[in-house]
Amino acid sequence: MLANRTTPATGYSDELIVADPGGAADVHAMHGGRNVARWKCLARRRGLSGTWEAIEISTLPPATECGVHHHSRTEELYFVVSGEGELLLDGVLHTVGPGTLITNPVGTRHRLNNPGSVDLDWIVIEVISPPVAAALTGDPSHTGRPLMRTATIIDLAADGSADLTTLLSGPLRDARLVTLGPGEQEELRSDDREHTLYVLAGTGRAVAGTTDVRLAPGTAVTLPLGSAVTLRSDGQPLRYFTASLAVPNAKDGRRVTERGAA
Repeated sequence: MLANRTTPATGYSDELIVADPGGAADVHAMHGGRNVARWKCLARRRGLSGTWEAIEISTLPPATECGVHHHSRTEELYFVVSGEGELLLDGVLHTVGPGTLITNPVGTRHRLNNPGSVDLDWIVIEVISPPVAAALTGDPSHTGRPLMRTATIIDLAADGSADLTTLLSGPLRDARLVTLGPGEQEELRSDDREHTLYVLAGTGRAVAGTTDVRLAPGTAVTLPLGSAVTLRSDGQPLRYFTASLAVPNAKDGRRVTERGAA
């Protein structure tokens, strides 16, 4: 679902990209793995200003595997939503579970399988790597920081947040786990970065001007540049995972050229 209006009182767009729960496709032998996984795209580059490749939710049923693969043109972020799995990361086996965050720089190799008795669900955020983004856009502002080569596993359930600028080379800035208690709220503004979130538990509302979206487990909301949203819990705690991505040459919700025009 896409809403696109501008609220004069705030100057922010009401535009939100919303993916409702359900609707996953079957993927046989994902990346050369075993059995049938499920996959759903939550948002992709179209309609966004940042160098997102895609934001996805994937599921491995018991005894299913996502095969060994590596990324030559994208950086990748994994966040485990539910279930437990075995992650083979650059030749080292790790146990992962709810709240595990994994950063996969360009060139790292990984495999994920589900040896358990319940589904393993995880968020995948792929972002075009800085050299590829610079080549595609002709914009050298995509480069500048050294390329990261080492994958990292973080217990986001314990830490609450992660500074991705120290772990990846591209525009991903942070990842957070947020819990809003009854009556609490958080505002996200896409002034110089775009945001995406995925609801883990509880219910609430996402309000952007005249746009009002119901939030429930499995709902994903992505904010294009220039939009703003207020997230509110209902009568029970609302818990969600969120990540942000910087947009080069963006200021006050718009991209600025060298001449100062949007």
